[in-house]
Amino acid sequence: MADKPTLTPIWLDPKGPATPRPMVTPEQRETDPNKIHNFLSDLGSLQPTVLQFGQALFDRKHDPEAQADEQSRAEFEAMGKDSNAIGEQMKSGAYTPKTVQALGARQGLVAANEAQDAIVKAYGESADPASFDQNAAIGDAREKFRERFGNNATAMRFFEQSLADLPSKLQASKTATATKNFVQQRDMTLAGAFDAAMTQAKDPTAMGAIVRQMVKENTDFIHAAPAEQAALLQGLVIKAGDNGDVDKVNVLGDIDLGSGPLKNVMGQVFQNAQQRATNVADGRIKEDFQTKLFGWMQSAQTGSLTEDQKKEATAFSEAHPKIFTAAGLNSIFNTQAAALKSQANSLAEEQRANAKDIFLAQGSVQLSEAVNSGAIKSAVSRDGELQLANGKTATVPRKEIIMGAIKANAEVARQNAMAAKAGSKATDAEIREAGTDAYLEIYTKNDELPDDLADAAKGVLSSSRADDEPTPTQISQAHELVRIATKAPGLIDTIVKSDKDRAFVDSLTASAQAKLDPKAALKRAIADRDNYDATAPLDRKTEAATVDTVMKSLTTGNDGWGPFNWGASTYGGNESQLKALAMRTVRQLYRGGRSAEEVGDIATKKLKANVTNFNGQSIDMTGLPISKPETAAPMFEAARKRILENPNFKGVDPKTLSFQRVGNTDRFVVVSSDGILTHTLSTNFQQLFLMYQDEHGREEKNKKASALAAGVQRTVDQDRMVNPPMPLNLGGFGPSHD
Repeated sequence: MADKPTLTPIWLDPKGPATPRPMVTPEQRETDPNKIHNFLSDLGSLQPTVLQFGQALFDRKHDPEAQADEQSRAEFEAMGKDSNAIGEQMKSGAYTPKTVQALGARQGLVAANEAQDAIVKAYGESADPASFDQNAAIGDAREKFRERFGNNATAMRFFEQSLADLPSKLQASKTATATKNFVQQRDMTLAGAFDAAMTQAKDPTAMGAIVRQMVKENTDFIHAAPAEQAALLQGLVIKAGDNGDVDKVNVLGDIDLGSGPLKNVMGQVFQNAQQRATNVADGRIKEDFQTKLFGWMQSAQTGSLTEDQKKEATAFSEAHPKIFTAAGLNSIFNTQAAALKSQANSLAEEQRANAKDIFLAQGSVQLSEAVNSGAIKSAVSRDGELQLANGKTATVPRKEIIMGAIKANAEVARQNAMAAKAGSKATDAEIREAGTDAYLEIYTKNDELPDDLADAAKGVLSSSRADDEPTPTQISQAHELVRIATKAPGLIDTIVKSDKDRAFVDSLTASAQAKLDPKAALKRAIADRDNYDATAPLDRKTEAATVDTVMKSLTTGNDGWGPFNWGASTYGGNESQLKALAMRTVRQLYRGGRSAEEVGDIATKKLKANVTNFNGQSIDMTGLPISKPETAAPMFEAARKRILENPNFKGVDPKTLSFQRVGNTDRFVVVSSDGILTHTLSTNFQQLFLMYQDEHGREEKNKKASALAAGVQRTVDQDRMVNPPMPLNLGGFGPSHD
């Protein structure tokens, strides 16, 4: 390598004194190279630093390494810039021609990439890539970038070289796209045909045969290779798995297109499709089951589960026993049965309530006659039955018929009495009293007490206390207690159960008859009740005389308290028992605060209100549900007839057979005054009444049979006129508890 050229320094030495500077005149351009060199030498000798600077410029221009460094820096600065920015970099004038040439090559490459990207994008976004004019697009790009390159031939050359193979690439892409589209369209058509054929097949076996036939036809006519069709079928296997079509997955898996069954070719993919199909199918079945179960349960809960729903539920349980177990199916049916039973019970209750109203309305005339004559309990001997519009028979309990009829007629009597009293210029209180008396009379005529009045009477018995000032409510209740004691003395003992309470009632009744102030009368009754145990007994002489007076009074005729008709000296076969009852009554009244002078009269009235006589026997009816004891005679007579039918009582004189009550209970024993009885019989009040009912029913039946035999057809009302019912005014077993 030759040595680098160097500059020789020339030192300038000024000679002589300075001379005046002449005027500057224009000079001709120096063209002699020697003179120019001498000038530079002279100039360089002026200063060493100027020489060094010039050497550096010279080295930089001619040094290859420096040239390479400059080019590298320029290319580094051009990195990431677009073709336009590189062009601006080249125009800066900071580079040597070689560096500018290198930047031109880079600009051409970058511009080619930009043009290619724009053309490919336009191709991709074209509505019809197959008809895209790539030559026109490249020509447009060439014209655009030529203006940017200017006269830089290097940029133009590299631009053209980079785009040289773009037309062939675009053409190849067109061909590939067309081929791909054709194959995709064909495959979509084939897949759709496969799917449609499989959907139309009635069973899996037929579906497999159809698919195999289609594969053969596709191979023969459209030249679709079995391997290509196998790929389509594999896609259908996966699709069938996603759709939960287990049968389709299995049938497709058994198809062999030359490489073995698809399930073997697909391997784990097929197994996954199978599991997926099972899971999806089970999920669909469970979802369907939840919908069906909701409908079944909703219908069952309302008792409206149809036969079709039952069959559907049974079939589902048999097809999917793990999802819908037999126990679940039975639960549906049990719910239906429970709902129907509940509905039947509710309907029966509703029908029964309505039936009572219908029954009372239909028999209102006859029932009203029976109530007002005091014979409702004998007239209604059994439960009522009513044929309803729905074909069912509703039963109305006998007790409800009796109490419903009594209440209805009692309300009518109350309103009639109040209306009649209102016409007499009576006060409001007097009008209400008249209505209540008439209301109570209907009940007591049928040996019942109305619940409202009985509850009021019981209220004052339980709430009155010596230390408390009587309240208006207690005074009103006491008034109702006195009403019952005076208007229905035979029923007062159905609500008064103790001797102390009897003393309370007797005291209150006596004060009311003496017209004592109500508050004072109530206080006195409370005191008499509280002092009952502490009162000294009546002296024996006075007591004996009082009892004797009572016993003599009982032998008199009918004085309004009951027809004993025993004769002047006859007290019945159990005179000692009657006398004991009279003594107990006298003692109770005296201990209850009544004076010795008044106990005899009160005791006589009490006994006449509660004692009757049947076949020479006095029978105490105190506390039993009968308003007037003498009206019990038909019951005892009917019971006597039934008892005499018993072989054990054969030969007993009917006139001597009677009944005797056991203490204060509701039991009775059969007795005879001649001592011939060899068997005793115990019964109770309810049984005595049932005997009466049976006997009365038999008599009614015999009457109808006799009328028919005689050729006489009577209506119900006519038969009642000819053969009225027996006048029995009893039949219950306590007020409102018949």
